[in-house]
Amino acid sequence: MTPIRTLSICALLALASAAVTSCIEPPNYPDEPSIEFKSIQSQRVDKITGTYDTITVSVNFKDGNGDLGLSSDEKNPPYSDRDSQGKVNIFKDNYFFEPQIYNESSKAFEPIALPNPDNNYNSRFPRLAPDNRSAPLKGTLSFGQKFFVGTFPPGATVRFQVSIADRALHVSNKVTTDPIIIPR
Repeated sequence: MTPIRTLSICALLALASAAVTSCIEPPNYPDEPSIEFKSIQSQRVDKITGTYDTITVSVNFKDGNGDLGLSSDEKNPPYSDRDSQGKVNIFKDNYFFEPQIYNESSKAFEPIALPNPDNNYNSRFPRLAPDNRSAPLKGTLSFGQKFFVGTFPPGATVRFQVSIADRALHVSNKVTTDPIIIPR
Protein backbone atom coordinates (compact mmCIF):
# COMPACT_ATOMS: atom_id res chain seq x y z
CA MET A 1 0.00 0.00 0.00
CA THR A 2 1.39 3.39 -0.93
CA PRO A 3 1.87 6.15 1.66
CA ILE A 4 -0.67 8.37 -0.12
CA ARG A 5 -3.27 5.61 -0.12
CA THR A 6 -2.60 4.91 3.60
CA LEU A 7 -2.95 8.62 4.43
CA SER A 8 -6.17 8.79 2.37
CA ILE A 9 -7.66 5.84 4.26
CA CYS A 10 -6.65 7.37 7.63
CA ALA A 11 -8.13 10.73 6.65
CA LEU A 12 -11.33 9.03 5.50
CA LEU A 13 -11.59 7.12 8.81
CA ALA A 14 -10.97 10.32 10.80
CA LEU A 15 -13.64 12.16 8.80
CA ALA A 16 -16.14 9.32 9.27
CA SER A 17 -15.39 9.21 13.00
CA ALA A 18 -15.94 12.98 13.30
CA ALA A 19 -19.23 12.70 11.41
CA VAL A 20 -20.51 9.95 13.70
CA THR A 21 -19.46 11.87 16.83
CA SER A 22 -21.22 15.05 15.67
CA CYS A 23 -24.45 13.08 15.15
CA ILE A 24 -24.61 11.88 18.75
CA GLU A 25 -27.00 14.05 20.68
CA PRO A 26 -26.79 14.46 24.45
CA PRO A 27 -29.47 12.55 26.38
CA ASN A 28 -32.71 14.39 27.05
CA TYR A 29 -33.40 14.08 30.80
CA PRO A 30 -35.86 16.30 32.71
CA ASP A 31 -34.37 19.13 34.79
CA GLU A 32 -35.79 17.48 37.92
CA PRO A 33 -33.35 14.82 39.14
CA SER A 34 -34.44 11.20 39.18
CA ILE A 35 -32.86 8.36 41.11
CA GLU A 36 -33.09 4.60 41.37
CA PHE A 37 -31.82 2.38 44.15
CA LYS A 38 -28.60 0.53 43.34
CA SER A 39 -27.18 -1.02 46.53
CA ILE A 40 -26.81 -0.88 50.31
CA GLN A 41 -23.88 -2.10 52.42
CA SER A 42 -23.20 -2.17 56.13
CA GLN A 43 -19.82 -2.37 57.83
CA ARG A 44 -19.13 -2.56 61.57
CA VAL A 45 -16.17 -0.42 62.68
CA ASP A 46 -14.45 -0.64 66.09
CA LYS A 47 -12.29 2.33 67.05
CA ILE A 48 -11.01 3.88 70.27
CA THR A 49 -13.75 6.52 69.96
CA GLY A 50 -16.48 3.86 69.81
CA THR A 51 -18.13 1.20 67.71
CA TYR A 52 -20.35 2.22 64.84
CA ASP A 53 -21.90 0.88 61.67
CA THR A 54 -21.22 2.64 58.39
CA ILE A 55 -24.19 2.16 56.10
CA THR A 56 -23.49 3.08 52.49
CA VAL A 57 -26.33 3.56 50.03
CA SER A 58 -25.71 3.91 46.29
CA VAL A 59 -28.28 5.37 43.91
CA ASN A 60 -28.11 5.91 40.16
CA PHE A 61 -29.10 9.44 39.13
CA LYS A 62 -30.05 11.43 36.03
CA ASP A 63 -30.44 15.20 35.80
CA GLY A 64 -31.20 17.21 32.67
CA ASN A 65 -29.17 20.32 33.43
CA GLY A 66 -26.53 18.81 35.73
CA ASP A 67 -27.11 21.23 38.62
CA LEU A 68 -26.50 18.60 41.29
CA GLY A 69 -24.45 19.18 44.41
CA LEU A 70 -23.60 22.06 46.70
CA SER A 71 -20.19 23.49 47.42
CA SER A 72 -19.14 24.06 51.03
CA ASP A 73 -19.42 27.85 50.62
CA GLU A 74 -23.07 27.74 49.48
CA LYS A 75 -24.65 28.70 52.81
CA ASN A 76 -26.76 31.70 51.84
CA PRO A 77 -30.46 31.47 50.90
CA PRO A 78 -31.86 29.26 49.54
CA TYR A 79 -29.27 26.92 51.12
CA SER A 80 -29.02 28.59 54.55
CA ASP A 81 -29.59 26.70 57.81
CA ARG A 82 -32.85 28.56 58.57
CA ASP A 83 -35.64 29.81 56.33
CA SER A 84 -37.20 33.29 56.52
CA GLN A 85 -39.47 32.17 59.41
CA GLY A 86 -36.48 30.88 61.41
CA LYS A 87 -37.36 27.22 60.85
CA VAL A 88 -34.85 24.60 59.76
CA ASN A 89 -34.42 24.87 56.00
CA ILE A 90 -34.50 21.41 54.41
CA PHE A 91 -32.52 22.75 51.44
CA LYS A 92 -29.44 23.39 53.56
CA ASP A 93 -28.85 19.76 52.54
CA ASN A 94 -29.31 18.05 49.20
CA TYR A 95 -29.25 14.38 50.23
CA PHE A 96 -32.29 13.25 52.22
CA PHE A 97 -31.80 10.03 54.20
CA GLU A 98 -34.70 8.72 56.30
CA PRO A 99 -34.22 5.52 58.33
CA GLN A 100 -37.13 3.16 58.93
CA ILE A 101 -37.22 0.19 61.31
CA TYR A 102 -39.27 -2.96 60.96
CA ASN A 103 -41.92 -3.31 63.66
CA GLU A 104 -42.61 -6.97 64.44
CA SER A 105 -46.00 -6.14 65.96
CA SER A 106 -47.40 -4.26 62.98
CA LYS A 107 -45.36 -6.23 60.42
CA ALA A 108 -44.44 -2.96 58.71
CA PHE A 109 -41.54 -0.54 58.40
CA GLU A 110 -42.01 2.66 60.42
CA PRO A 111 -40.07 5.93 60.44
CA ILE A 112 -37.70 6.36 63.34
CA ALA A 113 -38.88 9.15 65.63
CA LEU A 114 -35.98 11.42 66.49
CA PRO A 115 -35.99 13.21 69.86
CA ASN A 116 -35.47 16.55 68.12
CA PRO A 117 -37.21 16.85 64.72
CA ASP A 118 -34.65 19.51 63.71
CA ASN A 119 -32.00 16.77 63.80
CA ASN A 120 -31.93 14.29 60.96
CA TYR A 121 -29.59 12.15 58.89
CA ASN A 122 -29.67 14.41 55.84
CA SER A 123 -26.42 15.67 54.37
CA ARG A 124 -24.76 17.38 51.43
CA PHE A 125 -22.89 16.00 48.47
CA PRO A 126 -20.50 18.22 46.47
CA ARG A 127 -21.09 19.62 43.00
CA LEU A 128 -20.97 16.82 40.45
CA ALA A 129 -20.65 18.62 37.10
CA PRO A 130 -17.10 19.51 36.15
CA ASP A 131 -16.58 23.26 35.75
CA ASN A 132 -20.21 23.87 36.82
CA ARG A 133 -21.37 23.31 33.24
CA SER A 134 -25.05 22.99 32.42
CA ALA A 135 -25.50 19.66 30.63
CA PRO A 136 -27.25 16.36 31.24
CA LEU A 137 -25.63 14.35 34.00
CA LYS A 138 -25.89 10.65 34.81
CA GLY A 139 -24.00 8.53 37.30
CA THR A 140 -23.94 6.81 40.67
CA LEU A 141 -23.96 8.60 43.99
CA SER A 142 -22.77 6.68 47.06
CA PHE A 143 -23.37 8.06 50.53
CA GLY A 144 -22.07 6.61 53.80
CA GLN A 145 -23.68 7.42 57.13
CA LYS A 146 -22.30 6.43 60.53
CA PHE A 147 -24.65 5.08 63.18
CA PHE A 148 -23.20 4.44 66.62
CA VAL A 149 -24.05 1.12 68.19
CA GLY A 150 -27.33 1.57 70.05
CA THR A 151 -28.91 3.82 67.42
CA PHE A 152 -30.84 0.75 66.29
CA PRO A 153 -31.53 -2.30 68.46
CA PRO A 154 -29.10 -5.17 67.75
CA GLY A 155 -30.60 -7.52 65.18
CA ALA A 156 -33.12 -4.90 64.00
CA THR A 157 -34.14 -4.81 60.35
CA VAL A 158 -33.80 -1.31 58.88
CA ARG A 159 -34.14 0.32 55.51
CA PHE A 160 -33.84 3.88 54.25
CA GLN A 161 -35.80 6.23 52.04
CA VAL A 162 -33.56 8.41 49.90
CA SER A 163 -34.11 11.44 47.69
CA ILE A 164 -31.89 14.24 46.42
CA ALA A 165 -32.36 17.90 45.47
CA ASP A 166 -30.65 20.00 42.84
CA ARG A 167 -29.55 23.63 43.20
CA ALA A 168 -32.85 24.83 41.69
CA LEU A 169 -34.57 23.05 44.64
CA HIS A 170 -36.14 20.35 42.45
CA VAL A 171 -36.51 17.23 44.59
CA SER A 172 -36.12 13.81 43.00
CA ASN A 173 -38.40 10.86 43.41
CA LYS A 174 -38.00 8.93 46.68
CA VAL A 175 -36.51 5.43 46.60
CA THR A 176 -36.50 2.79 49.30
CA THR A 177 -33.45 0.63 49.92
CA ASP A 178 -33.41 -3.08 50.49
CA PRO A 179 -33.61 -3.91 54.20
CA ILE A 180 -30.48 -4.80 56.18
CA ILE A 181 -30.07 -6.42 59.60
CA ILE A 182 -28.05 -4.54 62.21
CA PRO A 183 -25.31 -6.79 63.66
CA ARG A 184 -25.59 -7.95 67.24
